[in-house]
Amino acid sequence: MKFSWRSAATYVSVKQFLFAQGISHNLWTRQRHLGGKITLNQQITQPDHSVAIGDVVTLSLPNETSDANIAVDEEPIDILMADENWLVVNKSAGVNAVPGPSDQQTTMVNRIKGWLVANNADNLVPHLITRLDRDTSGIMLVARNGIVQGMIAPQVDQHTMRKTYLALVEGRFENDHGVIDSPIGRVDGQVARAITSNGQSAITEYNVLEQFENIALVELNLKTGRTHQIRVHMQSIGHPLLGDRLYGGSLKLMQRQALHAWQLSFTDPVTQQRQTYTVPLPEDMQAVVNHLRDSKPVE
Repeated sequence: MKFSWRSAATYVSVKQFLFAQGISHNLWTRQRHLGGKITLNQQITQPDHSVAIGDVVTLSLPNETSDANIAVDEEPIDILMADENWLVVNKSAGVNAVPGPSDQQTTMVNRIKGWLVANNADNLVPHLITRLDRDTSGIMLVARNGIVQGMIAPQVDQHTMRKTYLALVEGRFENDHGVIDSPIGRVDGQVARAITSNGQSAITEYNVLEQFENIALVELNLKTGRTHQIRVHMQSIGHPLLGDRLYGGSLKLMQRQALHAWQLSFTDPVTQQRQTYTVPLPEDMQAVVNHLRDSKPVE
């Protein structure tokens, strides 16, 4: 894989220039161990060489070879966008994001690898930038190489990606908008998380889109990205997600947590263009919404 940039300013060193393009310290160290090559105007250069306006710096890394321990799954995936650096995919509920003890064969990583193999990709290692719980549906962003994975990391760390979810939750809201700012942590090694005084900072903003008799369709924006954040926060204010067994949600209308990653917005660190992708509600959640609308009394 190879990336080139033309300098619009002067820099003390090639290393400083590459850091300014979004190459992280971690990636800089990694590329040296992987046998990376840096050229300045098509000539091999040293990290401390200065860069002038108009110079072209190129970073090359060996292609990422397939991990034999990651199985290939040829099950089709729903691709919202694919270019040389990124995949934006729509994950179905019931599919794990990454291989684990319960599933080594049919996760999104396995299926994306299958897509890469089928499309003769040079790099066969999918890097998941956003992940979803097994029973959460919706948008996931995947980097197709380690360079862009490193370049987008600050957006993940600084929470400048906008991740918007739709959920069906129990109860009636007094206010159509609110912000939940409560730390989330583990409790005695349990799978479920909880609001704890010594937990990690977690902030969720919600907007009620439709209020039904005792269920609401809400839009949720994550300001942080903690495990089970939406599920914990909504339960904590008395509005657990429908179908959420782990956090006490009703199973009457949904058999999995009614949570969908509806929209993702991020800045492509290569083009510096803001990208936004949206995917409609899946059939199971839409069917519940339709049922609730049909049952809603005329006001």
